[in-house]
Amino acid sequence: MLNKLSFESERLVVDYLSFKFQKLENSTQRKIADYLFKLGFNSYKESGKLTKPMVSSKNKFEVCFVGDNPYWDGTLCHFSGLNASRFYFFSKEQIIDWTIFFSAVLSRFDLYFE
Repeated sequence: MLNKLSFESERLVVDYLSFKFQKLENSTQRKIADYLFKLGFNSYKESGKLTKPMVSSKNKFEVCFVGDNPYWDGTLCHFSGLNASRFYFFSKEQIIDWTIFFSAVLSRFDLYFE
């Protein structure tokens, strides 16, 4: 018997995803931002309270790279809300080229019940 359980069937929605990079060179960060741009994500870089665009246009979705944080070393790449749902959709449909995230660790995955 085939199991038909899914997030959708259980009314669960992906609300937040983040990947942690221990060391993320600027060139690699730019490569990731360019790749995500092609998938429809504008990229922003956040340092402290300052947020600046890395790759932006009129894309519908957003991703944020967060560094310079007193609580951890490295850089977080995070998707929130609809942005997380869209990234998860691409992942589920096997559209994501995971080699671009080769040095990343999935650090957070949040769901909510709809």
